[in-house]
Formats: sequence, structure tokens, C-alpha cells
Amino acid sequence: MYPMDQIELPEVRLDDLDDIVLANGRPVYKPHDTWRRVEKYGRHKEAVQAYLATITFVDDCIGVLLDGLADSPYADNTIVVIWGDHGWHLGEKLKYGKTLLWQESCRVPLMVKVPGVTPKNKRCDGVVNLIDLYPTLIDLCDLPANPKNDGRSFAPLLHEPDMKWNHPTLTTYGRGNHRIYDGRDSYITYRGGEELYDHQDDPMEWTNLARHSEYVDIKARLKACLPTINEP
Repeated sequence: MYPMDQIELPEVRLDDLDDIVLANGRPVYKPHDTWRRVEKYGRHKEAVQAYLATITFVDDCIGVLLDGLADSPYADNTIVVIWGDHGWHLGEKLKYGKTLLWQESCRVPLMVKVPGVTPKNKRCDGVVNLIDLYPTLIDLCDLPANPKNDGRSFAPLLHEPDMKWNHPTLTTYGRGNHRIYDGRDSYITYRGGEELYDHQDDPMEWTNLARHSEYVDIKARLKACLPTINEP
């Protein structure tokens, strides 16, 4: 289904990691072993082809489930949510894989269908988090909230997908390593280092703005959203 001569690779910069350094100037990252192996043997297109194949297989499986739902008496009274647990690098940031705080790792697919509520084929740009799913479903089903759960219901977005909704959201990987994202700016912090990216001008996160003095106010605004306690 994906001929090799039609595979499109994401644009990659070999110097992409050069501006990500600690306070002492030491580089934080180097090209990942996964990327170095693929680069050594010239297998980038094969790697992307295989990933596209996995997506197609999952899509087919989801279709079987949805066909079953459509043929059942519950079709008009069932909320369907499809999501992934993480993103995936296909060469971006000189890596193949997940578990980083950059956009390609943190961004996940999320599709919601609420009978009688959500419009068809509508994209919503509101910033939400997977931790928001529980309170959202509780809200939609008119069930009592659980005060022990974190997260924010985005049920209003499902009713009005074009409404302004850019509450900063948190992603954490490892103790004390955080990312705050508000739909435009992405701030990443870890011991001894920090990164800042403007997704309006730099959606691929090629230019780390954290050391530029003109972005002090943006960093301060996003830093205010960081956890005050880091659990082990």
C-alpha cells in the first residue's frame, strides 16, 4: 500500500540538537542510536513505510469495532474516544521512538464522537491532555465528579469546537522533567537545562529560544504552571 518511491520523509536537520545545552554549555543530546543505525544503513524510507503499515492495520481493526457498534442497538447512545498513549519520532530530533518531551513524543491522536453533539469531520485546535478524559466523560455522562482526580473537562469544546481554549497543559517524563504547552509556546525544563519553542514560527522545534532575553516573560508565564512538588 505504500510504495517505496512514494514515501515522504520528515525534514531533518543534522544540527538540530546543537542549541540544546546545559548552563555550562555541555550538549544535552546526541543523535540517538536508533537514528544512527537507520542512517548508517540508509533505511529511513523503510522505517517510515513500516510505521505507515502499523497505522493502516490499527485503522482496519478500529473499523471492525465501529462496524460492530453501528450494527448494534447502542450505536446512537455510545461515546467513542480514540487516542494514543504517546507520539513517535520518525527521524525528527535525530531519533526513532518515543519518551521525550518534544512535540513529536508528546502529541497524540485524539478523536471523540458524542452522538447528537459532535459535528462530523471537524478539527478542534484546543489544547487538552489525556488526564482530561476522565472528567470529560464524567461530565458528558452526567455522573458525579471524583474530587481525587486531576484533569479538566473539555466537554465545552465538544459542543463548540471553535471556542478559544488554550489552557497550558503539563507533560512529565521522569522526576523533575516537565513540559508546559499552551498551543503556541512549548517550555521544557530539566535539571540544568531548559528549552523554549514557538510553534507558530517553528512547528518542528528546530530553534531553542530559552537563552534569548526577549523571551523572559514567556518563560516566566509558562514556568508558573510547573508543579511545585516532584514525586519520586
